[in-house]
Amino acid sequence: MNGDELLKRYAAGERNFHETNLIGGSLSKAFLSHICLACANLKDVNLASADLSWANLIGANLDSACLLLADLHGADLSKANLTHAKLTGADLIDANLENANLADTKMIGVNLSGANLYGANLMEANLIDACLDEANLEGANLCEVKLRGASLRRANLRGAFLCESNLQDADLREADLRGANLSGAFLCGTNRKGAKSDKETVLRGAIHFCIRQI
Repeated sequence: MNGDELLKRYAAGERNFHETNLIGGSLSKAFLSHICLACANLKDVNLASADLSWANLIGANLDSACLLLADLHGADLSKANLTHAKLTGADLIDANLENANLADTKMIGVNLSGANLYGANLMEANLIDACLDEANLEGANLCEVKLRGASLRRANLRGAFLCESNLQDADLREADLRGANLSGAFLCGTNRKGAKSDKETVLRGAIHFCIRQI
């Protein structure tokens, strides 16, 4: 199936495109709210500025897909493969990304407030200036993630792995860091007022203060 055929069938009222193969297709700016693309092969697909709000993308392959400025509000991306995907500026408010693979994704300025990222793999992802307020990141892999300037207010980071992550100037106010591993993390300028931690929170080798040269 190609993008044009899918759009025609969607316009005719069809919503179930389970396991559809659209490798390398173009659906830029398409309106696909509430579509079912569960287990679909969307590798390299161009979905820039597309409306995928409340879409079913469970287990979909979005490897290297372009989702710049896409609307994924409330979408279900649990167990989806988003490695190397471009999500800069995307709306993922209240999206479900449980156990999704987001390794090495570009997510600058993405809005993930209230999103469920339980057990997700975000290793080496770029989340500079992203909003993760009240997001569930329990048990997530955030090792070597760029979170400079990101907002994680009241985020659940219990048992998350943040080894070697860059959290410079990040907002972690009232975040739950109990059992989190922040060994080697860069924490200069991080606001952790009201953040919860316990004896299981690991801060070994974390950098808390910067020496600025004038």
